[in-house]
Amino acid sequence: MFYAEQCFKHAQAAAEYVLQNKIEEDNPVFYPLIAAVYVLYGRPFKNSFGVGSLGEEIIPPGHLELHRLLLKHRDRIYAHTDATNFELPDVGQANQVGVVVSPTEKRLFGTQFCARPPLLPDVINLCQSLQKKTEYHVCKLFERYVKHVPNEVGKYVINISNQAGSFFTR
Repeated sequence: MFYAEQCFKHAQAAAEYVLQNKIEEDNPVFYPLIAAVYVLYGRPFKNSFGVGSLGEEIIPPGHLELHRLLLKHRDRIYAHTDATNFELPDVGQANQVGVVVSPTEKRLFGTQFCARPPLLPDVINLCQSLQKKTEYHVCKLFERYVKHVPNEVGKYVINISNQAGSFFTR
């Protein structure tokens, strides 16, 4: 839950940065920031060894379609590059490499599907909602386990690899 909350904060920050700075598609940082939004948003919903993943039950019902779209695009376009996924009007497959032939040269091109900024306010709203939910769960879990935190001054991590060991280790 803690990592999920952080991911939603970072995805929101990237989306807000694009909007606040009016970053357009031709800007070299547009695609990396959009990819960050999708990858960071989707991270808590994907399997992570020792951590697990969140299920759809945490998604507000009005945002379920957007959530599924974000994960679909994350998996097929931004975090991975599937050769075939969905068609774009007048382009064909969203991911493809080809050759442009002009009278003077032949050069490679690659299509690069990107979300459009009008989608970003909804993504920001969803991230804010999920931050509230995950923060609630983080607080509840911390209240439940804080009694296991040693009293000695220092930094401690949650022990997820040695079930026979202490819950928190230095």
